[in-house]
This record gives sequence, C-alpha cells and structure tokens, in this order.
Amino acid sequence: MSTHYKGTPIEQEVLNCWIKFNRAYVSVGHVLKSNMDTHGFTGTQFGVMEILEHLGPMPLKVIGEKILLSPSNLVLVIDNLERDGYVVRKKNPKDRRSIIVSLTELGHRIIKPVFKSHLSEMVQAFDCLNKDEIQSLGDVCKKLGLHQNTKQEGINKK
Repeated sequence: MSTHYKGTPIEQEVLNCWIKFNRAYVSVGHVLKSNMDTHGFTGTQFGVMEILEHLGPMPLKVIGEKILLSPSNLVLVIDNLERDGYVVRKKNPKDRRSIIVSLTELGHRIIKPVFKSHLSEMVQAFDCLNKDEIQSLGDVCKKLGLHQNTKQEGINKK
C-alpha cells in the first residue's frame, strides 16, 4: 500500500519504504512474539539470555547497548530473570562500579531449546527470500542503522 501523501518524489519514496519496512517488521515480530509467549519470555528477556548464552557474562551496560534498552528498563528485566533463577549478578572485580551478569546452569538449560525454536521460526519467517536477498536486506538494514548512529553521535557532540 502506498502513501497518499503528496510530497516530493523522495518524500513519497521514503515514506512508502518506511511503511513497507515497518509492516514487515511488525508482521515478522508477531510471529516471533508468539513463539516467545509460548516459552514464557518477553522479547527482551530472551534477548538478554541469548546474548549471555552466545557471548558469555558481561556488564549490564554492554547488554543494554547490545539490545538497545535503557538502563532502568534493563535492571527490571535482569531483576525478573534473576528472580526466576536464570541469571546472577556479581560485582566486576576489575571495576567496582560495574555489575557482571551471567546465566545460571538453569538459564543455560532453558535458553538452548528456546533459541533453537526461535531460530527455526526466524528461518520460516524469512523463507520467502533467497540467500542473496537475505544478505542484501541485512546489508541495507546495517547501513541504515549505522548512518543513524553516526548522525546521532554528531548531534551529541554539539
């Protein structure tokens, strides 16, 4: 569906692209959210556990940067994961101001099958694309995201 906005050609193209991008994101997101709901995790809880499973223990700040979550929201997510026995927090021996989060044995046992199921759902969601299209989509998304980060860094320096 195209926009009915009567702007410049580039405005119309960008708006149409945004609508398509956003609808695809929401559509795939619904499928993946349903899978997370089945396993009893929010997307953010899953993201934290997946990062810790594949990258190992790390400081709260790094986790937040990787999943694009504010520190206050991240603390709540970690609190809930810790309450359920999936993660533990320890003071960083190299920096007393920093907290290291790691998966517990239970966390490792739980995330492995959940990740496999999630990955299977992602593969199915992308099965309408061939390998080259998946690579191109990834490249374009990365370019768009990095461009925004660069622009934001420039604004923050002013």
